[in-house]
Amino acid sequence: MNKKNWLCLLLAAAFAFTTFNSCKKSESNEDDGIEEWVKSSAFDGDPRSFAASFQIGNTGYLATGILSTNERVNDAWSFTNNIWTKLPDFAGEARNGAVGFSINGVGFIGTGFNGTDALSDFWKYEPQTQKWTKIADFPGEARYGAVAFTLGGFGYVGTGATKTQKTLKDFYKYDPSNDTWEVVNTPFKNKRVNAFAFVIGNKAYVGGGIDNNQYPEDFYSFDGTAWNELAPLKDKQSTYDLTRQAASSFVIGNNGFVVGGKKSSVLGTTWKYDSAKNEWIDIHDALPQNAREGAVSYSIDSKGYLTTGANGSFKFDDTWVFTQIR
Repeated sequence: MNKKNWLCLLLAAAFAFTTFNSCKKSESNEDDGIEEWVKSSAFDGDPRSFAASFQIGNTGYLATGILSTNERVNDAWSFTNNIWTKLPDFAGEARNGAVGFSINGVGFIGTGFNGTDALSDFWKYEPQTQKWTKIADFPGEARYGAVAFTLGGFGYVGTGATKTQKTLKDFYKYDPSNDTWEVVNTPFKNKRVNAFAFVIGNKAYVGGGIDNNQYPEDFYSFDGTAWNELAPLKDKQSTYDLTRQAASSFVIGNNGFVVGGKKSSVLGTTWKYDSAKNEWIDIHDALPQNAREGAVSYSIDSKGYLTTGANGSFKFDDTWVFTQIR
């Protein structure tokens, strides 16, 4: 075989090898082009931000909030199987910046701001009777922009700000068996309002917010007994930074996700906290539309759901579902 024919064979082999490798690379990146965020059923109530929420099983609940007219509202809704259902109105004053949690199939909502005063009242909602009932008032200073979570059969509420914009770092535990609150000491380096919280297994995680026009970097876990400081929200080399206020959060498996919020501008990014490695990861898609703060979020069937929120004076009623593919 002459040199010309040998050259043709070598070029053909090289082309085939390149084509094979290209196919393998494409197959190994099966998630390319797949969107992690897709639209779900839009919220049926008025667009709003800074509503309160809780979750019972696979049903999310939303109540109160502030509209684009700056009107505070007290309507309540449930979200299950991608359907929004109107519920009896929240029985307390209309407000924004309230918090919610659930214990043993009962939801709780309290604190917040009514446009004039910060509030300390708390109410429970029983889905079986669809009734709101007042419980013991929150014992700390009246506040808005707090965080809340459920751990070990107790509700926890803390941080936030008072009517005079004094930020706080205290925490309280609610015992539904005797309708009482008690102080929980915290080692927080910073006070904060509009922080985020989520629960993975038997630990709660708290971070973010704003204090004295600064964005706290400290981040903590809590097991019901002790607080532990974890990987900060911003490293010393500034290779990553997820400090922000009014972000939303949900949990998928052993990972916590923090979405949106505000820092200088309103954000739409999605950050993951790997609880096994104690590290923050930035590999997930941002919200494809409408970056926002003050949204409501749920963790349902290994997916994250996010609805309502605001960007400036514009309020949202769209709902998005996040499926982790990376």
